[in-house]
This record gives sequence, C-alpha cells and structure tokens, in this order.
Amino acid sequence: MKLTITHCALSLLLATTGWASAQAAGPSGKQVSGAITLEGGSSSAVKWPAPLTSTFKVQVFVPKNGTTENALYRIYPNGKQAGSNNCVSTAPTYPCYEVTVDQTQHPNSWVQLALNNNADTQWQFTKAKGFVAAVADNLWATESLNLSALLRFENTGLAIGKTYQGGIIFYLDQTGEHGLIAAPSDQGSMPWKSGTYLTTGATDTTVGAGLANTTKIVDVMGAFGWDSAAQFCADTAIGTYSDWHMPSRDELQLLYQNIGPGAAAPLTNIGGFSNKVYWSSSEYDYYSAWNINFSNGQQDYYNKDFPHSIRAIRAF
Repeated sequence: MKLTITHCALSLLLATTGWASAQAAGPSGKQVSGAITLEGGSSSAVKWPAPLTSTFKVQVFVPKNGTTENALYRIYPNGKQAGSNNCVSTAPTYPCYEVTVDQTQHPNSWVQLALNNNADTQWQFTKAKGFVAAVADNLWATESLNLSALLRFENTGLAIGKTYQGGIIFYLDQTGEHGLIAAPSDQGSMPWKSGTYLTTGATDTTVGAGLANTTKIVDVMGAFGWDSAAQFCADTAIGTYSDWHMPSRDELQLLYQNIGPGAAAPLTNIGGFSNKVYWSSSEYDYYSAWNINFSNGQQDYYNKDFPHSIRAIRAF
C-alpha cells in the first residue's frame, strides 16, 4: 500500500467532511492531553507534542458539545519556526499543514487528521519538536471552539512484529525501510523434495539468500517435474502479494528469534509457529538440507525426504 507522507508538497487546507470515524473507544496509540476551550478570533491554541520520532496516524476526539463546522488543526512535523505565524505546507524546514474537522458530523467520536480523505495518511514527526495544535484564529470572536483533551498518536513506523504487506515483519535492514516479512501461518508440512536425490546449488545460508535459493530449487526440480517445499512457498499468494519464497537457514533463524518461540516478550511467538522442525531453503549436501527445531532453536540438517513444517517469507 502506498502511504501518504506529509513531507510532500500538499495543499494548504483540507476538509474532513464525510470522514468515517473510529469507535468512541478510540484507536491504539499514546494519549496526550491539552486544554479544552478556545475563544474564536484569538491567538490561543493547544498543543499536543509527538511522543517519538516516528511516523504516526493522528486521531482527535470530538466532544458531544463540539459545534464548530471548521475546527482547525495545524500539524507541524518538525516544529514551528521561531517568530513565524505562517503555515505553509511547502516550507522546506518547518512545513505546516492545516486540516479542518466538521465537529457537527462526528459528535462523541474519533476522527483521523487525514489528507484528501486518505485514511493511509501518516505524519513524520520529530520528537520534542513536532506537534499538533488546535487553533481558533479562523473563527469569529463570538464563537468558541470546544475541544476534547483527547488526541492519539498511532505509531505506524515499520517495526519487527508489525503486520505489513501480507504478513509479519521479522527483519529490517539498516535503513529501516526494507526487510523481510513472514507469512502469517505455516504453508503446511512436506519433504524438502520429491523424486530422486540431487544437488540444486541452493547452498547459500545467509540473510537475503532465500529467494535465490528458492529459484534454484524450483528450476532444477521443476525440470524433472518434481515437487518441493520451495515450489510450495513460491506458489503462495496472500492478498495481492505473490512473491513469496522459502527462507534460507539464517533467515529461518531470524524467524525463530525475532517473532518465533525464541523471541523476547512481547514478541514471543507472535508468528504462531509450532514447536516443530522447519525446513530452510539452504541445501547441505546431496542427501540433506538445513532446518531449525522451533522447540529449542537448534540448527541441524536432515534427509530431504523427511516432512517438516514450512513458512514462506517475502522481501519488501
């Protein structure tokens, strides 16, 4: 899914009329507090600071007594430039975005501060600098802006253990923008290969080698019309994602230690692995291939004819 990130050039004022709101129980995220009533036409404002340097979805709670049709929120991802009262979305260092909420359409409910009605909107905040503010300077002096003290920053940054693009993230590279995703459940249990013994050349055990290993296995065994655990993973389709493959030995190790039984709480086995042996795509020799016992994390190599569990992964 393509995400809307606020450091792109965007229109200055975006209306929220007709947005679907969440249930009054509220979405997940850190709750921060502020003032409740602002007088129209004044420079008064209430600020909610971003709790972390990360990307967030931001939700505000509209109180029962909210009657303002254009309650104005300003989002400052990097903070506000000293001495400046301008709010310009294209400002290179201190961009500011304005979003209005029609309170009459969302009484006693949560509303996301989104752009162009896009529920995927995420705001890139800098901790201790970025903040969201509610202001009343767009209202008549005779008006009041009633605000709930509730606002939530829902952390949507990529992290190990998060659901993303068809599965669960179990590895991120140094950029934090790319990594590996595990299918949400096993693809079954089967032998590493069918047919006679042979070598496939899929001997790489390192992180990132699973796709190349899978391709080699499928090409070699497919030439003989033989099935394989690698082929089964390659045939997996989850949602719109069909580029799954069999993990290498070291990728399988990351599955065990990051989202499997070997992971520290609260991520311990959020991948839902069984306490069984799982095949990797890394070939050991003519007769055997690498696997890991998910009951204890032990690596070993077994006869390719033996059925073990398999879990497909994909890169992003």
